[in-house]
Amino acid sequence: MKNKNFILITALVLAICINGCGIKNNQSDTIQVKKYDKFLYQDELETDLISENLGHISYLKLDIVQDKNSIPTLGFESKFNAEEILKKRFDILNIKAPPITANEAFWAINTYKNTSKKQYYGINLKPISNEWFNKLRKNANTDSFGKVSLAAITTTNTSIRNLPTDEPILFNPTRAGEGYPFDYLQLSHISIGYPLYVSHFSLDGAWAFIGNDNVWGWVKSSDIKILSKDEILALQKSKFIVITKEKEPVYDKDGKFLFFGRIGAILPITSENEFKFKGFLYTQSGFTDFEISKQNAELFPLAFNTANLKNIAGELLGQSYGWGGFGANRDCSLFLQDYLGEFGIWLPRNSKAQGQIGEKINLKGLSNKKKKELIKTKAVPFLTLFYMPGHVMLYVGTSGDEILALHDAWGLRTKDNGRAMIGGVAITSLEIGKNEPNIEPKNLLLSKIVSMNILKNPLSISSLPPTNTRINQKQNAISMAYNVKIKNNEVLLENLKIKFDDGKIKNKNELLNEADVEDMFAEIYDFNSSLPPTNDAGRYRNYDFFDAIYGNNEKNVKENLVDIVWLKSHVNKKLKFNSKNGAAVALQNVSNELDLLVKNEPQMLKFLDNPSGTFNWRVIAKTNRKSAHSYGIAIDINTDKSDYWQWSKDGKYRNQIPAKIVEIFEKYGFIWGGRWISFDTMHFEYRPEFKEFYKFP
Repeated sequence: MKNKNFILITALVLAICINGCGIKNNQSDTIQVKKYDKFLYQDELETDLISENLGHISYLKLDIVQDKNSIPTLGFESKFNAEEILKKRFDILNIKAPPITANEAFWAINTYKNTSKKQYYGINLKPISNEWFNKLRKNANTDSFGKVSLAAITTTNTSIRNLPTDEPILFNPTRAGEGYPFDYLQLSHISIGYPLYVSHFSLDGAWAFIGNDNVWGWVKSSDIKILSKDEILALQKSKFIVITKEKEPVYDKDGKFLFFGRIGAILPITSENEFKFKGFLYTQSGFTDFEISKQNAELFPLAFNTANLKNIAGELLGQSYGWGGFGANRDCSLFLQDYLGEFGIWLPRNSKAQGQIGEKINLKGLSNKKKKELIKTKAVPFLTLFYMPGHVMLYVGTSGDEILALHDAWGLRTKDNGRAMIGGVAITSLEIGKNEPNIEPKNLLLSKIVSMNILKNPLSISSLPPTNTRINQKQNAISMAYNVKIKNNEVLLENLKIKFDDGKIKNKNELLNEADVEDMFAEIYDFNSSLPPTNDAGRYRNYDFFDAIYGNNEKNVKENLVDIVWLKSHVNKKLKFNSKNGAAVALQNVSNELDLLVKNEPQMLKFLDNPSGTFNWRVIAKTNRKSAHSYGIAIDINTDKSDYWQWSKDGKYRNQIPAKIVEIFEKYGFIWGGRWISFDTMHFEYRPEFKEFYKFP
């Protein structure tokens, strides 16, 4: 009967009675994981064998609706430089010898072994023998440390292990906060295309001992490919994308399945068109090309704005907690690493290390009231970490008096040493559980955090004004550029009202086809940006709005067309352009200034002497959307000196148009198709709202 009770209790514990993400009570019994330069190891590991009640399991009622729209709006917008994270990730390919000692590298071999006070268990709940550990130590081939010393890359999403085995080791499975799925050999989980340094192989050749930008550990030899110098160079020169849809299948050009996409993956691309990215990677079958929809990926790094932050969070909300990446899921620090990595923010691998970076503000010893005051005064949404021993969270803002965090957690300790379960990625207040009679105030998240770490100060980054200010600026830009009034979120036109902002967060395809007026500013049109471009700012049009301004059918538009004379002194050709809203006047001003440019620099004429057209009632190629040419507000200059993404065989960005020509067009309220990812370098379109919004020149 005792055996039956033990099995029943153990099964219950294994299923649900485990504390995770290091939200543990007694840190004096914690091994402090050593740090070696930039290579950091996993969350602190509790190792004591004190006797305690098994406790019982309860399920926390989450105090925030688990939906991306529950996440507060960011008060600013920005884009971070991708160089830091790319440098850290790809510099590993240039290492010629291990930057750490063998003792430092093989810390796990010395840590994970049976002792008189500690016994490890297998997946079958039986004790693991000393012989099992001895075989692993021998197979680790530690005498060969650093002898292979080659660059490699992952060929699939894969786990990094502390010892060369897939078999888990569990500690005291009858104890709350231990047992399955807390496999102490699970170190991390990384995506396909992750750069690695290979130190050496196990004796049986099945495992490779590797280092990356964060950790040292073991991966399956079959999950990596050794890279040549040319392959390394090709990777380092690439443009990159990030995956924006979790577990979405990715295929090769022939439709063959390759892998499941993973948030945090950074993959090289060779080209793109309006709908897809095309890239390359190494799979277990060798080199291959892949294709991925722009609905599932974007250029790296993502713009740091409300829409992107909510969308990526929405992909991960509710995902099960996975210690060390167990089951291809995430723990607290891996979640934040992958989430913020999408935006070009690099984080170390474990919670303790993450709690040491940035501007650290000590909260230890403060009352909860004082903590809340400091957080509300100093914390920066989405750029501030809350650290408590063994767990880390991301501050996302407030809701009323509540401070909200986005995090991946197992559960809170209860009075009977049980667990009140969260069990995955969630948005919660810092005082979740405060009304639960079985949770003591000292075990609330707010009570346990000891620091907040501001990763970046918005005053020191290239940012745009706060969101409310930006909305007002957008409305003002539309009002000034088109001489219309906007009141109560409606654009007031003659006999027509159009909603300015429908409040919906849209993906790329929705922006192209269903943009409201506010969405026309969805991406930053950077008048001073370097090429190649990073977005499609200006391609999002609200057609009801343009119908009302320039004409809603071919007949009406034609009635609004007037002649302008193109480069009178050098070309002297009449072109039709819309007279409404100052469009024709603006193009005439462009023509006059280009005429002077050609007079002083005759070599410019070859780009301007044969414009291919202005007004043309038609749709954009391969779409049902009206072209700006339908409204008579766009001009295509010389086709033979231009580049267009749909004509490109390889999809690579190219441009021949001199900057001086572009600057003159932009001076008078035009935008240039050469600043689009879906490049169209001949195309100039009258969109005065961008000049007004960005106050250029």
